[in-house]
Amino acid sequence: MLWVITILIALHILAGVFWAGSTFAIARSGGAGADALFGPQMGAATVTVLAGIGLFAILHRGPPGPMEHTLGLGALCAVVAAGVQGAMRKKNPLKGQRIAAALLFVTVLCMAIARYVH
Repeated sequence: MLWVITILIALHILAGVFWAGSTFAIARSGGAGADALFGPQMGAATVTVLAGIGLFAILHRGPPGPMEHTLGLGALCAVVAAGVQGAMRKKNPLKGQRIAAALLFVTVLCMAIARYVH
């Protein structure tokens, strides 16, 4: 079982870093590369969310506490970020990337602090 957790963690982190990093870079660069990176970003978003669901199912059993609520908030922000990126792809990609960047910032913050929330 440890190897499954290790693989899920690796997938979650690597895909998440690409997704968040490329979103931050596109938002900061005025939207440059948004079209070219949309597919890879959505692929990374899918891998990140699915790996996160797997990790949550394995590692967080029992009644939810403050840690699970914090991770849940981060997960919700991530899913909304992907939806915003997809919905605003054609209409206003820069605005979509900027909104998604803010949401992914909250997501990363939630993952970083979840262990310490009581």
